[in-house]
Amino acid sequence: MNEKMGFSLLELTFVIVVLSVLAMFAIPEYTKTHREAKVAVLTDLRGKLVNAVDTLKTASNIESRKQTINGKTYVQYDVRQSYLVSGKLLDPTEICHILGLTSGPLVEGDIITSSDGMYTCKNVSPKQSWIRMNRLESTDCALSYTAHYNNESIANVEIKLTGDCLE
Repeated sequence: MNEKMGFSLLELTFVIVVLSVLAMFAIPEYTKTHREAKVAVLTDLRGKLVNAVDTLKTASNIESRKQTINGKTYVQYDVRQSYLVSGKLLDPTEICHILGLTSGPLVEGDIITSSDGMYTCKNVSPKQSWIRMNRLESTDCALSYTAHYNNESIANVEIKLTGDCLE
């Protein structure tokens, strides 16, 4: 009664080597794909922000949609919400607000996490704000909104992915 039960040490070693080789190729590919997907989400947010800025710019041409409060101009974007503008362009403090990531405008220097915890928003200065996706491994990728001023009004804006992004 000399029946062989189980696996030999050689067979187990062979299986471990094969699995290690597969993992050596699969894990980096998974990580790369996972990162690319998250960068694609930021790219999608960029498109939504560009669209919102264009829509707000158009709405700012309609006098009935404008209102001035404490010397600041707000433009009604939709039925429920108005956003701070300078000239006819969105103020950098409003980028997360207009995308629905925060309930109100940003305050300079504060870092705010979105209600779902997926994004972090910061107003760096009166000229710049950014959005980062939380849990975006090993990258410093952000969606940047930079305002270029002419006197007191924003003349144009630059909306782009910055940092270590794959575009």
